[in-house]
Parts: sequence; structure tokens; C-alpha cells
Amino acid sequence: MSITVDNIEIYLSTFALLVSILAYANHRKTRKLAEKTYQIALSTKHVTEIEALKSMPQLDLLGIVSVGELNRAKLLISNMRSTPFRINSVCLEKYSPKARSLKNIFKSKLDEDFDWYYEKVDGYRWNPMGNLDYKEKYQSEAAEFLTVKEQERILITIPDYSEYKTYRFSVKTSHGNVDITGSISKNGKVHFCNDFRQSFN
Repeated sequence: MSITVDNIEIYLSTFALLVSILAYANHRKTRKLAEKTYQIALSTKHVTEIEALKSMPQLDLLGIVSVGELNRAKLLISNMRSTPFRINSVCLEKYSPKARSLKNIFKSKLDEDFDWYYEKVDGYRWNPMGNLDYKEKYQSEAAEFLTVKEQERILITIPDYSEYKTYRFSVKTSHGNVDITGSISKNGKVHFCNDFRQSFN
């Protein structure tokens, strides 16, 4: 059998077709594998986020203690994980809804920290309590209690405290942030809180 130019072209075309078919089959296989890998990665991420959320700090509002002329809110922060975390900061805000004016609308567009319903309380102080008394403490006295192994109480001085106002407490930690909202009775009969939020750092 003699090999002609036409035969060579047929062989080359057939070979090219076979290579294309094999490449396409390999591509489909690789694509299916990539899709399965992506689905597994998404599922793993979802499970990891749920586990991380379950182990985030929990916050409870316990009441008010009067120290001289100061009114200090007692918060209990609980560690739901096996490793300790650190309390980085505590923020206090009070419910103070703002009017829907043009000034506030512009403010809300320009200021990312603008809140229609809450405003930061001026002059508040906080410290972790540990085994100390209820007075205000400085960092040199109470910094050792910033690390939470199981539970830690936080004391927050509230200027112009009123048991009829609603307050929002925000605690930022090395393992996520937690907010709790509610009113605090002076007689120790604190209702369960109205709002609770958690977020990752």
C-alpha cells in the first residue's frame, strides 16, 4: 500500500480528531472534579463558620450596682471555646432615635458610623472585675482580667443612668464582637435582652 499525500492528510486529521476528543473528555472530567472540589470547599467553609459562631463570646446583662454616686452596669461575658480570648474594648450607646431630617440623611450617607437609633454615651468608663471590688479601676489594676478563660464580669459606669432607657453594650474581643441591648433595673430584676448580635473580626 503506497502512502499518498491524501492518506497522510486523512491520518493527520484522524489523529487530530482523536486528540481533540481525548482533550475534551479530560476537560469534562477535570471540570467535574473542580466542581466537586468547590462544593466540598463551600461545605467545609460553612461548617467552619457555624462552629466558629457557636464558639463566639456570649454576653449577659446582670444588673446595676451603685458605688457612691456612680451607677455601674454588670455584664457577664462567657467563653464558649477551649482557648482563652482577650477583651479589647467595650462601647456603650443609648437609644436615641434621630429625626428624619435632610441634615441627618446627608450625615447617614457620609458617615459610616451613623446610627439612626443609638448614640454613643459620653464619659462612660469600663473595666473587667476579676476578684476586685465594684469601683472604677485603671489598666494597671485590672488588665490581668482582660483574658477570659471561662467567664468574666465587666463593669461599666453609666453617666446619667436611667432604668427607663435602653442601652446597647458592644464588646470587641480577639475572637469576634458581640452586642447586647436592653434596659437595666436598679432593683436587680433585669429582663432578658431585646437584641443580640455577633460578628467576626
